[in-house]
Amino acid sequence: MARQMLQAADFKMKKEPRQARSRATVKAIVEAGARILVERGYAGLTTNAVADVAGVSIGSVYEFFPGKEAIVARLADTLLEDVSRTLNARIELTDRREDLHRAMRHLIGALHGLVYQHRRLLKVLIFQVPFVQQLPSAQQLQRELLQVVVNGLQKSREHYQLTVPSSTLYLMATSTAGSLLHLVLMAPPGVDSKAVLDDLARKMADWLEQG
Repeated sequence: MARQMLQAADFKMKKEPRQARSRATVKAIVEAGARILVERGYAGLTTNAVADVAGVSIGSVYEFFPGKEAIVARLADTLLEDVSRTLNARIELTDRREDLHRAMRHLIGALHGLVYQHRRLLKVLIFQVPFVQQLPSAQQLQRELLQVVVNGLQKSREHYQLTVPSSTLYLMATSTAGSLLHLVLMAPPGVDSKAVLDDLARKMADWLEQG
């Protein structure tokens, strides 16, 4: 499929919902878009299909969205918010009294759980949506995942009084994020996910301790 070069306006909503009823309509439209992407893939996503699944008129869809691209963009925004909220909440649970290996396993487990929870949607967004790299929130999601891992590693470093250069934190963060995405979306059959996560956490903790 040829990649689409779209304008920034194609990804923006026509207007933000102000009233409770409007917010409920937009939520239904976005949730319908997510359901269609998961069940039918990007090829099955149309504004008519979204209206049908959401139980709203096609006029309601176009009242807020210029096209399906904007629905995907709003969906990516929602996913970004969920990622940020969940992972940052997990970082705050880090306990300095907890063994470093165990703390790292909890952080990596939370990351894996979040990717796994959204695996079907992420797979479509990453491999089927032709303009995904143009989405501001998709680009921000990559930065957010990286920053959350860096924050978690940084907090672990501070808790355990470790000296680790920022370049090492960056390598650890990209290695962790890439490994988790591959494990969830592209791992071959028979891979023991728990063993991989245990080993990854152990190696990251050892890396932190070594500085």
